[in-house]
Amino acid sequence: MPVPAVDPEIQTLLDTADTGVFPVYGLDEVLADPQRYALLRARPGTPVDDQVTVRDLDIPGPGGQLRLRVYRPDTPEDLPMILYVHGGAYTYGSPEAEEGRSLRYARDVRAVVVSVDYRLAPEHPYPAAADDAYAALTWIAANPAELGGDPARIAVAGGSAGGNIAASTALRARDQAGPRLLFQSLTYPSVDGSLTSASAREFTDTPVLDRAALELAVRYYAKDSHADPYAFPSRAADLSGLPPTYIAVAEIDPLRDEGLDYAARLSAAGVTTELVQVPGAVHGFDLLFPQARSSERNLADQVRALREALHR
Repeated sequence: MPVPAVDPEIQTLLDTADTGVFPVYGLDEVLADPQRYALLRARPGTPVDDQVTVRDLDIPGPGGQLRLRVYRPDTPEDLPMILYVHGGAYTYGSPEAEEGRSLRYARDVRAVVVSVDYRLAPEHPYPAAADDAYAALTWIAANPAELGGDPARIAVAGGSAGGNIAASTALRARDQAGPRLLFQSLTYPSVDGSLTSASAREFTDTPVLDRAALELAVRYYAKDSHADPYAFPSRAADLSGLPPTYIAVAEIDPLRDEGLDYAARLSAAGVTTELVQVPGAVHGFDLLFPQARSSERNLADQVRALREALHR
């Protein structure tokens, strides 16, 4: 299929910005960096918000101490909670790398956002990240008082690899009678490790994320677990009983069609599903270029969907 045209505003930003802050290209070089685990942890220009208090806390995790970064609006009321899972091709990144999105969710959704600093591949392949995220979910549901949160109003959210892990967390909560989730928000999620969709096969040289990097990410994360639905949620035979879902996909992204397919399967299974395809957008557009008009519209849409689900 021909690659669609990039949104002109995003193309200008791609041409002029240092996209090294989102290093999907050259994934092998990223993995060779001895500072990879700290990559983006102190990202220059990270936004701050005087309406949101940010703190770190450590909880027992399946692989040892697990760090959670908590974003809470300054209000005494108990608030809904969002477990947020950052992206990074399963191999890098941190809660700080996506602090802008977490702050936005906390302030505008009016929710406690808990971003989990999960273990990274390839040193810690599947199921490490999925186990960490599920452990974080069960902890926040069992300890709402420590967060000022409402355990009856919990959502999961994430983008890219984080969208996969968030979807996996929702599946596991359903299957294992875990915490009840009101909602899941998945932004350009990586939910199918087969890479057989039309966009994954044919979008070989797209900006930010191309097929070669996607192949590496999947291999490093779960090369022997493609059939496991907790590794790649599209492998689940039954998607019924999952929480209402919002899925946003970028038009110019190898992951586009697996997101479209997952949304269609959720809807067919009776799950209330909202799907948005952002025209002219590339992978990570809202994180890389939040100032772009298409990014702002979609970020506002993500907030709207979460707020409607959690503040009924």
